Amino acid sequence: MKLLLKLFACILLALVLGVGSALWAINGPPGEDYNVTNGAWRTNLAIGSSQVGMYMRALVARTGLFALNKSETIYFVADSDETGRPLRSTCNYRIEGQDIATRWWSITAYGEDHFLIANEKKRYSFNGQDVMRAADGTYRIILSSTAQTGNWLPSGNQAQIYLALRLYNPQPVVYDNPESVELPRIYREGCR
Repeated sequence: MKLLLKLFACILLALVLGVGSALWAINGPPGEDYNVTNGAWRTNLAIGSSQVGMYMRALVARTGLFALNKSETIYFVADSDETGRPLRSTCNYRIEGQDIATRWWSITAYGEDHFLIANEKKRYSFNGQDVMRAADGTYRIILSSTAQTGNWLPSGNQAQIYLALRLYNPQPVVYDNPESVELPRIYREGCR
């Protein structure tokens, strides 16, 4: 009976550790799975291919619903500003950029549950066609929980915010040097 109890305890411990580590891997910090960094943005160029690891594949399946093949899209994510501070709805952020060498791009805000942030304006993202621009072609998007004029992206009441930058049909220069492509910068303006 003692041996059976020890066996049961070992199996239970193995299950808890195995399931716990798998859940942490697909819900926890991305770690080395994102092997390309550009400012606050991170990506893994293997996403959408058979070369990506099982934990990244599980994370994409859980959080990147309807993700496309890597030959069509590069997905960058950001959960911090340019200085590495986490994105929070208690702060206002300025996202500045210009068009990227791609057929189409979008920046979308997600909440801590990895889903769109509910808001009265029903504004979830901006893209190269609907963002308002300055005379020089640059744009500024304000990510904030309080209403703003212009390109306002509501952040709701979230403990953690994630931004997704999607580059559809990027030109070869984006694939060749993703670390040096001029991506939008995320600056914290202030917090309440």
